[in-house]
Amino acid sequence: MTERNDISSRTCEIAQAVEAGQLAMFRLAERDHGLTLKILALETGIPHGTLRSYAQGTAMPVSALVKLTRAIPNELTSLMLDPGGKAVSDADAEETDLDDAAIAALEYALRWAKSRHPDSPSGVKIDHTEKPGLHLAAAGLQDRVGKVA
Repeated sequence: MTERNDISSRTCEIAQAVEAGQLAMFRLAERDHGLTLKILALETGIPHGTLRSYAQGTAMPVSALVKLTRAIPNELTSLMLDPGGKAVSDADAEETDLDDAAIAALEYALRWAKSRHPDSPSGVKIDHTEKPGLHLAAAGLQDRVGKVA
């Protein structure tokens, strides 16, 4: 019976992590990229009311996520897949992919160094306020490197 409870508990943890990624994806898409629900509705064909419910945490089908990948940057859509250790990346490689990967690596390294600096909020220890930014930078790096590999 405890094995069943452990599986149930783990499934619940995954669902909560996916939901948190979904909420962050919509929040950051608007905050960092100006992608309002209205713009996303126009770009994806998903009705505004449906997007609003997804942005508030209603479970989203994979078909909707696929449509959203057309408009939302890969590092943000990857937030929903993070609990499974997966990321979204473009299938087609471009000429500037290696440059983009190098820039993303430098951005991540800079964010890491700032987080570990003695003058950062927690000194050389990375705290809970710095981890989300590091995770987002890592997702951006993973996306760029995935295009090159």
